[in-house]
Amino acid sequence: MKNNLVKIKVINPRALGKLNGVEVYLTKGLEKELAKQKSRIGNLLDLFKNGRALRGFKHLIEVVQAKDKKAKIIFSDTETKRIKNEFHINFEDYRKFTQGKFYAFYRETGLDSASSFLNSRFPKEFDYDKGRVTEGQLKKIDKNFSQVLQGLSYKAKNKKILIRQTTETIQGLKEQKKILKSEIEQLEELQKSSNIALFQNRIKELEDRLQLTKQYAETKGKNSWQSWIYRNNWLLGIQYQQPIEKQNINLSGSMPDYLFPTIDGFLDILEIKLPSNDVVIGDSSRPGSYRWCGETNKAIGQVVNYLNDIERLQLELSRAIKREYGWDVFVIKPRAFIIVGIKDGWNEARKEALRKLNYSLHGIEILTYTDLIQRGQEIIQRYTQKL
Repeated sequence: MKNNLVKIKVINPRALGKLNGVEVYLTKGLEKELAKQKSRIGNLLDLFKNGRALRGFKHLIEVVQAKDKKAKIIFSDTETKRIKNEFHINFEDYRKFTQGKFYAFYRETGLDSASSFLNSRFPKEFDYDKGRVTEGQLKKIDKNFSQVLQGLSYKAKNKKILIRQTTETIQGLKEQKKILKSEIEQLEELQKSSNIALFQNRIKELEDRLQLTKQYAETKGKNSWQSWIYRNNWLLGIQYQQPIEKQNINLSGSMPDYLFPTIDGFLDILEIKLPSNDVVIGDSSRPGSYRWCGETNKAIGQVVNYLNDIERLQLELSRAIKREYGWDVFVIKPRAFIIVGIKDGWNEARKEALRKLNYSLHGIEILTYTDLIQRGQEIIQRYTQKL
């Protein structure tokens, strides 16, 4: 018989607790059968080795060992029986017996199932308290709790106990609810404060970058202006999802390095230029008039090409984004934002000129780094007002 058995050491510290590393036996026939049966997380033999192939496994071991610590437990593909101190448990028999019972009150139900099974197969060795409240009875009590209390209260000896315990339970629940509510509110306040502090640090970081004499690169490197703004695109508003990288789309045509999907399913693009560049300059041929400076005008032309190619390839672009990111994006009339320059020292005429020149563009808006700071401060102010 020993040659027909395979010793298994079941390892699962979290599920088995003190029983972790318990040794049981499988018949070779059952071992082969379990190895053949597949699940989405492995075959049943591997699951058995970490105690997950059989509901009530732990409870069965507990009940048997409580009766006889030296008992040998053998899971088999033959009949359930006892031979001296060996308990042969038909795997499928026990699985079906316990499968329907493991819902609420898991441990109590598991012990009840194990005790009931062992009592039905080995009545002389294992007692089973049939007066135990079953899961079905517990559900009935739960549905008819008021009637149960009323019935119990007819007995005078139960009244004082019921009243005291019910009062203590209700009071305890009220206290726990107050504590929990207070803790949740404190955590929410902490989270909001942490978010505000993070946003404030990002704005301070932007202000420091603008004041440093060091010239950061426009697009190259992790510390470039492009990389910094893409990491902090919340400054443009909360309407954007994760940026889409051009290299992941792999389409021909003129496109920016990143595309910005909006939360309502459309697409924007963002072009980054240096803060040291001018934005608008006075038109010497027309006193009091302004025009785009050379770098800004070049950026506008570049963005116009982007927008034309994006619309021309809108079907292929939508499919590529769906394939790589799983998002449904409507590539219809994309908008473009160009970030360039700062407004330090600007007079009202120059600010008005930027407003007018922006109005003349279609689907393109010029923003300065100063605008980003102001937008970020506005977001923080509104967020703070809600605290």
